[in-house]
Amino acid sequence: DQGIIIAKNSFKENSCVITLFTENHGLYSGVIKRCSNKTTNSLIQSNVVDFFWNGRLHEHLGSVKCELIRSYSSFIIQNKMKLYAFNSIVSLIKKAFCEREPHNNFFPKFLYYLESLKNKKEFSFNDYIKLEIELLAEAGYRLALSSCVVTGQNQDLRYVSPKSGHAVCKKAGHEYASKLLILPQFLLNNTEPTLQEKHQAFALTSYFLNRYVIHGIALKDREVFIECTLA
Repeated sequence: DQGIIIAKNSFKENSCVITLFTENHGLYSGVIKRCSNKTTNSLIQSNVVDFFWNGRLHEHLGSVKCELIRSYSSFIIQNKMKLYAFNSIVSLIKKAFCEREPHNNFFPKFLYYLESLKNKKEFSFNDYIKLEIELLAEAGYRLALSSCVVTGQNQDLRYVSPKSGHAVCKKAGHEYASKLLILPQFLLNNTEPTLQEKHQAFALTSYFLNRYVIHGIALKDREVFIECTLA
């Protein structure tokens, strides 16, 4: 398979354990033995590699060989916000998805996001928060933000129901505004978000991530990213 490296940890002398998010097999880990300098240089988080896994039994950690396909690391580490955003989404992937559980729909979206980090000179908050929403959908909790769950209209959408994850228009939700989440308008009109809208966006995704994915567990990398984004 091919995969995106999301973690690398030392394992005995001249060996390491790497974890990839693969195209057809989800999260997969294995041991790379006798790492040469060339191999080590290619085993950097965010790099895309051909991934060869072998083990006597499927449940074993197994041994791994990797061949570099594309490198994104140099484009990410040069920009602090891009690096923090990548670390944040990786921490969510590790928590949201089980090892060896296919997530074929999310892989191309994650890969496309890496391409956007490479091609866009400045960090895009829009791209990041939309990827968090896609991750929620892949984990089984899709937010429906295109029309009002009460009236069916797609105009003047202002809120999101914390129970259903559906959008609610201003007229239908005004009476219950204190119980609803705010729908950041930049998600609908694709404009640059204000600082207030960034707060609203994090409040929206954090609510559903905490409820269904991370269950209130603190993810340091995501907290650092949020802090830097809202500073």
